[in-house]
This record gives sequence, C-alpha cells and structure tokens, in this order.
Amino acid sequence: MVLFLLPKPIAQPLYSNLITPLVDFLQFGINDYIPTPYFGKICYITNLQKCGTAFMCLYLMSVYDTMDHLPSWVYLSLHGTYGMLWCLKEVIFPDPSWQRRATVLDHLVAFLGILGPYWYMAYSINSRRTECGMGLMAGCISAHTLGCVMMMASDSQKYFVLKARKGLIDDGWFGHCRNTNYLGEMMIYGSYAAMAQDWVGWGILVYAWTLMFGRNIMGKEERFKLKRGGEVYVDSSGMLFPDVWAWVSGKGNVKRKR
Repeated sequence: MVLFLLPKPIAQPLYSNLITPLVDFLQFGINDYIPTPYFGKICYITNLQKCGTAFMCLYLMSVYDTMDHLPSWVYLSLHGTYGMLWCLKEVIFPDPSWQRRATVLDHLVAFLGILGPYWYMAYSINSRRTECGMGLMAGCISAHTLGCVMMMASDSQKYFVLKARKGLIDDGWFGHCRNTNYLGEMMIYGSYAAMAQDWVGWGILVYAWTLMFGRNIMGKEERFKLKRGGEVYVDSSGMLFPDVWAWVSGKGNVKRKR
C-alpha cells in the first residue's frame, strides 16, 4: 500500500510527523553527522543512473546470456528509452529541485537508497529469463508510452509556466489531476515491475513511491492551501488520479473560472 493514498486524516500526520522528517534528514540533515565534500549537483547522480540504464541492461543481457530473450530486449527498449527521455528533459526543461549542490554522501544516499534499486527489475528479468505473454508486453508498452507522455508534457508545462509567472497551475495537464507527472512516472515504473513479475520489484516501487513521491505530493498539498484559488482547486481535482466526474460534468472548470 502506497501510504500517501491513505485517507487524509491518516496520511497527513503520518507524513508530517514521520516520513517527511525522515526523508529530509536523509537528504539534508545526515551531512551534519557525516560530513563529506561537495561534488556538483544532485542531478549528476540521477542523470548518470538514468542515462546508464540502457548500458546496465545490455551488461545484464551479456552476463546472463539473454540476447535471444525477447522480454529482455523489450525491457531494454522501454527502460533505456525512458532514460534518454529523462536526459532530454534535463537539457530542455530541468527540474529546479535537482539543481541543488550535493555532497559525495548525498550522491551515495540517492543511488543506494532509490536509484540503484530501480535496476532490480532488469536484473530480475535477465537472471530468471522471465517469460512475458504478448498481452502483458503490449499492456506494459502502452502504459509506459502513456506514462512517458504524461510525465514529459506535464513537467514541461510546469517548467515554462513557472518561468513566466509564479502561482497556481490549475489547467492543462493539471486541470483535473494535481500530480499528472507523478502518475506518469508511476505508470512507467509500474510497467517495469509488471514485466518482471517479481514481488521484490513491486516492493521497491512501493517503498520509493511512499518515501519520495509521497513526501513531495503531501508537501504540495500543504502548499496549495497557501496559494490563491488553491482550496477550490483541491476540491475540484484529484490528487493522483483525475477527478473524472468533474472532468465530464465540467464542474471543476466552472468552480475555478476566474
């Protein structure tokens, strides 16, 4: 269970009192106890992992002799393409949160805690020669493609709108879903776990989504309250999944009409 999807009366205090302070400590506070030199930006390790995914997949295919294994090639295509899209995104519309200075320890924590485990699905598929039915592969490709579009398009909207003006973004890709970018990423990584058919892979995703995605999403929910029109926006949109009723009826747009 991804904890940020729990009812708000449970999720909000859980994140405020436990999960957010824990993630903040691992991201920032740990440097007070284990000082290490600064080494570039935190995006360096993220981009290295993303861009290195295709090479890691090829390496695993070589080690486990799966060059004749169709699911391994499909997985390479999916995860490798996502890595290239991420790097294009970093060049064209970089996320400001990834541009902060980082210590050597920050890079190690990011890789060992989140980024490295994401490669488990590639390891699982190759080491076990996982067989995937045609229907499963087709579904994973579709979910992955849609997820990539949602992530890239919504992140680009956010970047260029905030570059022009600050404030609430409540239209376009964020009109009926407040976290279209995170939903897209969950569809992307969910397709990898579905192809791997390995519960360890799903466990890694639940852990990552609960800690990182959940902390960021719950933080945004609190910040919405401070923005003009934020409360109306929250009431007429979905946190992770689109508010379909508001979408069909047009009530969300009517409520937020200025």
